[in-house]
Amino acid sequence: MARAKGRFRLPRVDPAQASVLVGIALAMVVVVLVNVVSTRRFTRWDWTSNKRYSLTPATIQTLRELPETIQVWVLLGPADPLEQSVKQLLVSYQAETTKLDIHYVDPDRDVVALEDVKKRFKIETGRTEQGHVVADAIVVVARGERHWFLSTSDMVEISAGDDTQVKPKEERALTGAIRNVLGSEKAKLCFTTGHGEMSPDDPGREGAGMLRDVLEKDNYELTVVDPGAPNASDPFASCGVVVVAGLRGGFTDEETERLRTYLLGGGNLLLATSPITGSTETGLVSPNLDRALAPFGIALDEDLVIEEDPELAFPGTGGIRFVVQPRPHALTAALVKGDDKRDVPRTVLHFARSMRRVTEPGSASPADLLMTSQRAFGLANISGASEWKDAPAKKPGDLGGPLSVAMAAERAKTSPSAAHGPRVVVVGSASALTSPTFREPLPLRGAALFVESAISWLASKPQVLDVPDRTAVPAGIRITEDDRAAVRRYVLFMMPGTVAVLGIVIALWRRRTEGAPGDGGGDERSGGDPPKTKPSGKRAAKPKRKAPPKKSAGEDA
Repeated sequence: MARAKGRFRLPRVDPAQASVLVGIALAMVVVVLVNVVSTRRFTRWDWTSNKRYSLTPATIQTLRELPETIQVWVLLGPADPLEQSVKQLLVSYQAETTKLDIHYVDPDRDVVALEDVKKRFKIETGRTEQGHVVADAIVVVARGERHWFLSTSDMVEISAGDDTQVKPKEERALTGAIRNVLGSEKAKLCFTTGHGEMSPDDPGREGAGMLRDVLEKDNYELTVVDPGAPNASDPFASCGVVVVAGLRGGFTDEETERLRTYLLGGGNLLLATSPITGSTETGLVSPNLDRALAPFGIALDEDLVIEEDPELAFPGTGGIRFVVQPRPHALTAALVKGDDKRDVPRTVLHFARSMRRVTEPGSASPADLLMTSQRAFGLANISGASEWKDAPAKKPGDLGGPLSVAMAAERAKTSPSAAHGPRVVVVGSASALTSPTFREPLPLRGAALFVESAISWLASKPQVLDVPDRTAVPAGIRITEDDRAAVRRYVLFMMPGTVAVLGIVIALWRRRTEGAPGDGGGDERSGGDPPKTKPSGKRAAKPKRKAPPKKSAGEDA
């Protein structure tokens, strides 16, 4: 018997199922194509009222013209209110260029990464009262050996008062940092040497090592200059600001003339000098800087300031360590108490001299920055001070208070293109620049803030006008990680749990009251249908048929 050949038959496909499969395949292809296009044509929509994350044309041009990769380290954690804002802005930056290498480091969790950044950029860290780790630079922008630090004050400006306002400055700060590491030179600060000045390399009590660290974080370049060096006819030529950090001896006439020439040519000076002791009749030696300071209307007094106000003088110091009163000026804005509700750090000076106004043809008009009380006086003779047993008393010939212990002055511009005219800030105490001043607790750190602000004012450059600041907005609510956890508990557990319990209570209550008298569900007197009786479990007996009635005889008839 012949064996029948088997036939292979294709499974029958339902047209409806085939159309579904084809639709799914096409949908997957569309999704892939959309992802490819979106990676190449990335666009973000900014729905904020003030367009906070919409980049200005200047920033977009800067990003699109980057010649090489720029590295950015963000040292912010979830506990910092700036974290999300900076992240969102950097996402907008990355949408315009592929040459940004961004690293996010949470100081509380990324311990190893934080230590690497601290070592690489010499960043200092500390802890808040809540135990969170904070760094003195929250963003570092780097290109090769060049780097730029950004602090909280660079990123946002907060105005205190009843209605606290916040002015975002993140875009200006980030774009400015990128531009600076691309080629702009840092402002150069020249510390003088040769007269017993403090060294910026000395971190000790008598050195300015802490000041150096602060200035490097503020993106200044530091160098040391000897104004009396042989063949140094113009030692300050490349200096943005000359810093005289304390003196133990006076300048020579030639050195003073070199400093005067530099200042009149558009230079800037920060002079911090305490009284100089020496073997003279009064026990004081002149720093010999009158010729350099006279064009700015300032002259140094040869005295030692004694503060006799017990509320300002520190106990046990003989009145030579005391709190001074700041006067309104551009560089003392953070130290002047604007209202009774805002506390400001107190400015403390130690072993200070006073200063006064002088006039010469064309001299500037100086402004008082720091003042003593009326009870203070300037001791003109300190000879025999080593033998004093009590605080010195005011004598005839001493200067009466209030005394000015810090002044600032600015002359007219030397050229129309200059950022500002020659500027001078004079402080009558070298203690403002010492390392202990920068280690003081915040309530007593006014002198350190004064020095930082003074250098910023002296070295200031025109603002980057093509990247304008954002408008100020009311301060928002700060939501910490604990707050987010609390919100999650309420949204995911407390609120649904409350609704579920309420639903169970209502269901039990309805079940208990269902069919009870008075609920209107079966009472004939209420006009409703009578309740139906439920049949019993036994089978109902059939009714017996009645026999028909018998007919009578009359009926048959």
